[in-house]
Parts: sequence; C-alpha cells; structure tokens
Amino acid sequence: MKNKNHIVLLYVIIGCIWVVLSDQIIAFLIDGMPVKDRAIINSLKGFIFIGFSALLLHYLVNLYNKGKKRELSYLQQDLENSRKQQQQWYYAQKMAKVAGWEYFLQTDEVIWSDNLYALFGLEPNAAITPASFFLEQIHPDDLAGFLAQHDKTVIDGEMDYIHRLKIDNEWHYVRHAGTVVYQDGKPYKISGVLKDINDTFNRELMLNNALERYELVNKATHDAIWDWDLMTNQVTWNSGLQQLFGYDHQPGFAPEWWMEKMHPSDSKRVIDSLRSFVKQAKKRWDATYRVLCADGTYRYVFDQAYLLTEDDGKPKRIIGAVKDIDDLRKRDEENKQLADVVSKVKSGVVIKDTDAKISWVNSSFEQLSGYTLDELKGKLPLDLLYGPETKQVTKDFVTASIQENDFFNIEIINYSKSGNPYWVEVHSTPIFDAEDRHSGYIDIVTEITERKKREEQINEQNQTLKEIAWIYSHEIRKPVASILGLSSLIEITTDQQEKEEYYKMINSCVKEMDLIIYQTSAKVNELMGKEPDHH
Repeated sequence: MKNKNHIVLLYVIIGCIWVVLSDQIIAFLIDGMPVKDRAIINSLKGFIFIGFSALLLHYLVNLYNKGKKRELSYLQQDLENSRKQQQQWYYAQKMAKVAGWEYFLQTDEVIWSDNLYALFGLEPNAAITPASFFLEQIHPDDLAGFLAQHDKTVIDGEMDYIHRLKIDNEWHYVRHAGTVVYQDGKPYKISGVLKDINDTFNRELMLNNALERYELVNKATHDAIWDWDLMTNQVTWNSGLQQLFGYDHQPGFAPEWWMEKMHPSDSKRVIDSLRSFVKQAKKRWDATYRVLCADGTYRYVFDQAYLLTEDDGKPKRIIGAVKDIDDLRKRDEENKQLADVVSKVKSGVVIKDTDAKISWVNSSFEQLSGYTLDELKGKLPLDLLYGPETKQVTKDFVTASIQENDFFNIEIINYSKSGNPYWVEVHSTPIFDAEDRHSGYIDIVTEITERKKREEQINEQNQTLKEIAWIYSHEIRKPVASILGLSSLIEITTDQQEKEEYYKMINSCVKEMDLIIYQTSAKVNELMGKEPDHH
C-alpha cells in the first residue's frame, strides 16, 4: 500500500460488507432459536468481527510497513544516486574548472558553489564577504570593465564576459556566463557560472600570435602556401596564389590543376621528382621550375615541401610553399652574363670595399699585376702596387678622392709582382646600394705603358721639331739676309774687283746655309730613325 488513506478506505468497505452479510447469515441461523441462544450468536458475531478486523488490520499494517520500507529504500537509493551525481558533478566542475554563483541584487550578497571556494583555495565556511572579496581578486585593469559589464547585464538580462582573476596567487583568464532572474517583474538575482579558461586563452593567444606571425611572414616572403591532403587528393592554397600568380584561392583544387600550369619543359622532371618524394616517404622536397600565371606569362618559382605521415609511416599530407624567384632568376642570369663579360674583358676590374681594400679582381688584372686574387684580397693597392716612381701627388689625389667617396680618373705607375713598373689608367667609381649607402668602389684599370712610350717619343719629336723650327727661323735667316744684301750691292756697284769680293762673300754664305741644311737634315733623320746623309 502506498498510502494509509487507502488502508482506511479498504477497512471501511470490508466492514460494511461484513455488517450486511453477517446480519443476513445470523438471521438465517437463529430463525426459530430461543432468545438466549440468539444473544450468544450475536455476541459471537461481534467477537468474530473484532478478530477478523484485527487480522485484517495486522495484514494491512504489514503491507503498509513493507511499502514504506520499499519507498524508503527507493528514497535512499535516489539520495545515494543524487549524492554520487553531485559528487561526479563536483569533480567534473573541478576538472573543468567551472564553479556556480548567485548574486542577489537587493542585498549585495553572493552565494558560491564549493568549487569557487576551491579555486581560491578557501574553505566553504571561510569567514569572508563574498562580493567584496571577489572584486578584490579581479585584475585592476579589468575591474572597471567588469563593473560596467555587470550594469549592462542587469539591463540586457545576460552576461558573457572574460577578464583576469587572481587564482592561487596567479592571474588567470576566466569567463563569466549568467542570466538575470526576475521576481515580480524586477531583477532579483544573477545566476551564473565561472570557468577558468587560462590555458585555453593562452593557447588561443599563442595560436593567434602564430597565425599573425604566419601572415606577416607570408606577406614578407610572398609565398603561396599549399596543403595537399593525400587521403582526399585535394589541395588547398592560401591567398598567395592570387597575389603571386593571379588565380583565385579556393578550397578543393585537384593536384593536377597546378601540374598543368607547369612549363612543358619542366613538368615531367618536377612531377617525377614529386612522386618519388611521396613514394619513398622522404621528409623534404624542393624543385625550381616555370609556372603559367593567370596573365599568360611564365615565371620561375622555387617550390619546397614537407611530408606528414601517419603513425605507421603512411604519407597523409604534404605542406608546401611556392616562392616567386623570377626576378631573382633574371638578375642571377644577368649577373652571370655580367660576370662572364667582366671575366673576359681585357681591362682589369677591381672591386674594393668601403675601406678601399681589394675584395675581387678579374683575370685580366691578375695577368696585368702578376698577383692572384688570394694575394690581393684584403690589401690596399698602395701595399702592393705602388713603387718608387709612383708620384706622391698622384697618391695624395687618390687618397683625397676616396675620403670624399668621389669619382676619379688618373694615370699612375704601378709595379707588378716581379717589380717591373707599368703605366695604367684608372677609372674609379664609388658604389652605392638601393638605400644610397656607400658600399665600396669599382675600378677599371687599363694598361697604357705603350701609349706612354709613344707619348714620350712624340714629345721628343716635338722637341726636335721645335729645334728645327728655331734653326729655320734664326740660323738660316742670317745667311739668307746676307746673300740678299750682297746681291743688292753687286747690282749697284760698277767696280769689278768689288763685285768679285761680293761674290766670294755670297759663296761663303751659301756654304754656311749648306751646313745649316745638313745639320737640319741630320736632326730630321735622327727624329725619323734614319741614317744621316753624308756629303
């Protein structure tokens, strides 16, 4: 029986049935009996009813007690299950670092769950003022924001706020989530939970920082990152695909799509290399090839990848990065061509650092100076190339030009490794980088020894010509003037003896002229390197 009222009701029903049936039965039995016997039977009916009632009540009470025991057992089982569930919930909250709380707006009181006390390292019965104590644990920089969020929660009805809280004497990021409970249409309390999200927040912060660094690196390096899922055979690209090559970056590219963009002359080599890389489960792969851009042009790229495998070593993903090296490749080819030209040019080429020390020379300069690059590297020209005949004024001019980072063009005597002097013409130009910072010098050195010799010969010839000109202008003029004067005297004199005397004097002047002409001819022959004529 589940309720004592049911027992009473059953007893009444059975009693009524007994009264009705017992009277009919007794009336049938005592019909014709004496009065005395009838009284005994009626008394016996009462005793029977009492005994039956007692047995029935005993039975019913036992049923009731058994029901109460079962109910009590069920209740104890429920209480035990509830206790276990509460204990499990407590540990679950503790493991999840979650705690419940209720804040009563009218009384400014806070009720915490045991877990919240545990987070602060306090006993549940600790003698503290919860509201004020909690506010003291909030980071000073977050307190104003928390109070503002509280006021906003009272208006909006919901709270979801992250801030720093002192837990175990360390600042932890926590998240509050709660709702407003209303009474008589007015805010009565805020019920919510607090979760310690410090580890998650720090991981997210580290992830965000990593993603930010990744984006910055991506912007700095201009790489197109690709992720090839070997299980689904799909390739995902980042935004670099559009920035570098002009293609929209969307998920779900087939690997063949990119392979078709490879230059026909490069595709087989690259694809075979990539397949071998996956088949052999190597960790790293790289290749240089040309790829077709959206504008129809081909550009050189450097592609490198890393293979990720399952625990059993089976390849599962390839992460790669494609770098546009077209400009670098073109500059490299230009540099190779320039280096080839410089190495083959007949003039010497000398590259010096900012301290005017030699850092590189071409083979022509090695042949000219007799020194090898290793012997010249790190040396100042004056340490090896200057000698006794190198003019000090020229050396001073070079030093002043270098100090001013100025261009200069000089002719100077250098000395070879064997000690032989030779003339060179040096065109020196300072070098500046893209940011206009001085980075060194480049000298073009041309040997002019033969030219200087010819110049000396020309100077000597010019000197001889000057002497010849002087002879013609002075030496020859004197006898010619004498002859002209004597000829005039012959014409005006009538004395034969006087004329003969004049003729003798003219003959003497002619001989003088002949000697002058002979000396001039000898000078000319000497100048021209010929043997002199003999009279």
